Amino acid sequence: MEKYIGAKAFAEKCGITERRVRLLCQEGRIEGAVKLGWSWSIPADSPKPFDGRVARQFKNNFVRLGSIDVSSLNALRDRNPVEDKLYTNVNTDDLIASIIMLGSLMDGRQFSHDEILSVFSLSPARSLSFEDALRIAAFRSILLRSSGETCDYAVKTVLGMHAAFTQGYDDRNGASFKNAPSLVDGELASDIPFDFQMESFFMRFSREWKGIHPVFKSVLLLNEFIKTRPFEKDNALFSLLVSCSMLVSQGFLPPYLDDSMMDELNATLALARSKGNFEDLARLFERAMFDSYSRIFHLA
Repeated sequence: MEKYIGAKAFAEKCGITERRVRLLCQEGRIEGAVKLGWSWSIPADSPKPFDGRVARQFKNNFVRLGSIDVSSLNALRDRNPVEDKLYTNVNTDDLIASIIMLGSLMDGRQFSHDEILSVFSLSPARSLSFEDALRIAAFRSILLRSSGETCDYAVKTVLGMHAAFTQGYDDRNGASFKNAPSLVDGELASDIPFDFQMESFFMRFSREWKGIHPVFKSVLLLNEFIKTRPFEKDNALFSLLVSCSMLVSQGFLPPYLDDSMMDELNATLALARSKGNFEDLARLFERAMFDSYSRIFHLA
């Protein structure tokens, strides 16, 4: 039998006022709420209501995905299963190291290719700190484990991934969004709490974009996390991890992205952020994924 609670208990659960809860119930913005006489009864497991400012933000944000050759990418996936190759192909570590180099550089941290590979071989270079070695090892481990672990991407999924990514060097901030708002070009990006922003994004991600191709889903994830910067540090590197893990979970190789592509990646992300046009970003991923298959499977 479903458990119901009153407006006061729901307000305490969500960290908002009882008056606000009653207003949201009247507006129909709390799932399953019913009015019995003068009081409201709300399902105990009903999710926290979305901030109206966030809803307006997404309503006004028209996303243009464009087109890429998904049939060719699907054919590559079907003809070249990646599960075993991720662990046994000698070029896989080079691919992952290149992505780590790019993400770290975008975060203002620079690693050499050899330094990253030294962590993969369990003999970290002396030039690396313990924290950096953990960061590099966690990225590779999470990405590899994504293979065959299809799941619905949501706030809980991403926070769990972030907890694994930061384990051992930032346990205090792992699995939680930062409190302070982000600054973009010296200006406040938004005064909306990160949990509201992420909940609203994943609501749209799971409903409106449910049926789109994984490549488009991966670039939407990448853009949202780099734009929002919801964590204390490593936002670009973690954004690439989430994006690439999405592709690997769907049976695709991640795109071959390296530090030489940073300017192009930043330019396509800026276009997506300002114009809602994701076509160039998707085409960059398409081209880089073909490159990955060529390197891993030695395709002509």
